[in-house]
Amino acid sequence: MIEKIPSGEERGSTSTLEANKALIRRVFEEVIPAGDPSAMRDLMAPDFLDHDPLPGQPPGAEGGEYVASTMHTAHPDLRFAIDDLVAEGDRVTIRWTLHGTNTGPMLGRPPSGQPVELAAIVIFRIANGRIAERWAGWKPGFAPFPRS
Repeated sequence: MIEKIPSGEERGSTSTLEANKALIRRVFEEVIPAGDPSAMRDLMAPDFLDHDPLPGQPPGAEGGEYVASTMHTAHPDLRFAIDDLVAEGDRVTIRWTLHGTNTGPMLGRPPSGQPVELAAIVIFRIANGRIAERWAGWKPGFAPFPRS
């Protein structure tokens, strides 16, 4: 059997792929570092599904607001290094490293006042120019959130 190679439209046009990457880049370069929950909501589908939510994260687009606020409150000086950013079809995968100082509480943990470095690989599904789904994998030894 010969495997069908998806057309450009099925794979995602170059302009769509670049727009999807720009959307995710904006989240990590602008929105989360600014701690702007309303901007985060604008980038998410109303029925956003997070397959790896933070403890206490509400469902839907409100969950995106929670993530932006929680990350910024815990690390007001945070910055993300985007190590890799790849798009194909309706998916964007980012490998990032967060650098900052833990000066605020993080999910029930008191601030440590110490510099932190966290790393993750996250896959997003984009639909109609908005983030529709998210899957995350933390670098071993750096998972900042306890799993329940």
